[in-house]
Amino acid sequence: MPKIGRPDIINEINRGLILQVVREEGPISRAKIARKLGLSRPTVSAHVNELIKEGILLEVGKGEAKKGRRDILLKYNSRHGYILAGEIEGSWFKLAISDLCGEIHYSENINVQKLKEKNLMSPQNFPTIINEILEKYNIKNKLKVISLGVTGIIEEGRLILCPGLPEWANAPLIKILEKEFPNCIQIIERDVNMAVLGEYWKGAGKGFDNIVYITMSTGIGAGIIIKGEIYTGYNKFAGEIGYMAIDSPEDPYPGALNTPFGALEWHSSGAGILRRVEKLGRFNNIDEVFENYEKDGNIKEIIDFSAESLAKTIVNLTVSLSPEIIILGGFAKKYFNILIPKMRKILEHYLPIDVNIQPSSLENAVILGSIYKALNIYHSSPVIL
Repeated sequence: MPKIGRPDIINEINRGLILQVVREEGPISRAKIARKLGLSRPTVSAHVNELIKEGILLEVGKGEAKKGRRDILLKYNSRHGYILAGEIEGSWFKLAISDLCGEIHYSENINVQKLKEKNLMSPQNFPTIINEILEKYNIKNKLKVISLGVTGIIEEGRLILCPGLPEWANAPLIKILEKEFPNCIQIIERDVNMAVLGEYWKGAGKGFDNIVYITMSTGIGAGIIIKGEIYTGYNKFAGEIGYMAIDSPEDPYPGALNTPFGALEWHSSGAGILRRVEKLGRFNNIDEVFENYEKDGNIKEIIDFSAESLAKTIVNLTVSLSPEIIILGGFAKKYFNILIPKMRKILEHYLPIDVNIQPSSLENAVILGSIYKALNIYHSSPVIL
């Protein structure tokens, strides 16, 4: 591979700086860009003309002038490319298409059960699903980034631990996507990490640099931001709080080798609660269980134990990480007002400090976090534009 000479490096740096200024401050004139960056007018004009030709920048009218001709203003064309963002979990594939400023234009929710019925659940079929969406909205040639939040643990683009998606276990997802979409950036991250990024960008975590996001659904997991950066730990296991050591004498945890769930999940996740209420009647989903919270003392006891277990987990997270805010998602968000009174009592018993706990303010935190990460990576790589 030939080495890039210094002029080429300088050109790429200047191009990237010009793009950044137009994205952040546009509409803006060539003259103002030159003054702001300390570049010559001919240098700025040469790059701008090239970027207009490529469809990345647009001329959008003229600015005000105190004397002489009015300068033509430039704007970033956020629709010269698109991001496909996704939340991939055991029940639904939630996909969205955003422009390169993060505005969502299209979304699709795909029922996993229907994929199984059509024998399309294999990860090798996932590019086909993506292509159908791209063709539907006529943007296949404009796709720049695929950014996915996936349930489980990811290592080198491969899903190592994903109890909610057994068909995808050990699948080399990055390689599968790279083969079909070689000109796109591929991003795969734990769904809870994407969710905490979404909250950091647009949700309850906005304005905070130290955040823990906890989701409670079929399983339980946490996304952690420390000093504005995602924290994953040595082996990317940080945040797998479903394995917190919580137990009950009446319903002992069978051990990690005997179930795909951790101890906290065994007792307190959506799957754990449904398992524990089986003997009390037929419940199709977690919503039906919570609807009977005030009506059935046994159900109340099970849900209160779940709240107590979550609160003890938050105690451990607080003394370990000291976050500014803890955000609850999943059914912990939906039934926040039922869970929080019991949780507050536990927290006040074990901690001498107040803990800022808030429900998620977003309906699509994973999608937004996937877009946020895609934007940061894409816009930090001017060479690929």
